[in-house]
Amino acid sequence: MSSTVPVVVTIGVFDGVHAGHRQVLGIAKSIASSINGTLTAATFDPPPKAFLRPESFPGLLTLPERRAGLLMENGVDHVETLKFTDAMAHMSSDEFVEDILIGALNAQVVIVGRNFRFGHGASGTVETLQQMAKKFEFEVRIVDLVGDANAWSSTRIRNAILKGHVEGANGLLGRPHRVTGEVVHGDHRGREIGYPTANIDVQGGLLIPADGVYSGILWIDGVAHKSAISVGTNPTFNDVTNRRVEAYVIDQTGLDLYGKIVDLDFVSHIRDMESFAGIPELLAAMDRDVSKAKSDLEKYFN
Repeated sequence: MSSTVPVVVTIGVFDGVHAGHRQVLGIAKSIASSINGTLTAATFDPPPKAFLRPESFPGLLTLPERRAGLLMENGVDHVETLKFTDAMAHMSSDEFVEDILIGALNAQVVIVGRNFRFGHGASGTVETLQQMAKKFEFEVRIVDLVGDANAWSSTRIRNAILKGHVEGANGLLGRPHRVTGEVVHGDHRGREIGYPTANIDVQGGLLIPADGVYSGILWIDGVAHKSAISVGTNPTFNDVTNRRVEAYVIDQTGLDLYGKIVDLDFVSHIRDMESFAGIPELLAAMDRDVSKAKSDLEKYFN
């Protein structure tokens, strides 16, 4: 059943809602406005690659709730998160158009990038979509990104984060990479040596950067705090075997964060993880880390 208000749909994973995604969303919003329509962004949870090849999928840039919020911030009127299941993976391209684009999303105009693929085995192309648009009486608009399309790839961003190159990833994202999680008890060793840290149990398959030390912003109840972040096992102590994400809040004391859900933004890479000969050498390095983090974070807090 068609709507009295034209429904414009743009569809993709949109993990990260990065600069390339935002370019597509801006064009889609302009098209929707020109025909007095509403703009729906349809995204997948989990991403098809994560569902089909979980062993090779490194992690998410955004959880569905944050992704939806970022999409809405970029002019989308409605977000539809499509559950990617085995049944969807086996849909033919015809079934995908009929059941999803027309049946579930009621699309009158569909906006996709040039490399959009859909249907079982990614058999559907933009040319397939254009052919089916005639049958089902909807319009297809193809968006060509300006410049190098690979520059706007979520895969490229993930690879940068996995190497610890968070500044490069953040430039493509247009904001710092963020993880979210509950503050849980660790071994309290940081407290004993004068650097109490929030040990964060990162949620839902979010991508954690390479082991190392970073500057970052810890968001507690919506308030930003300068932080120095450690990712890894801390090889100075041989009894730590699990990778940890720990944030030391700079210039704050007496914070009781256990049980809180916090957000942690990675701003810059300070150094790789190192093993030190003892506590004095470790503390000297941590002093330098905190000083560098303060310097790197000045522009965010002035």
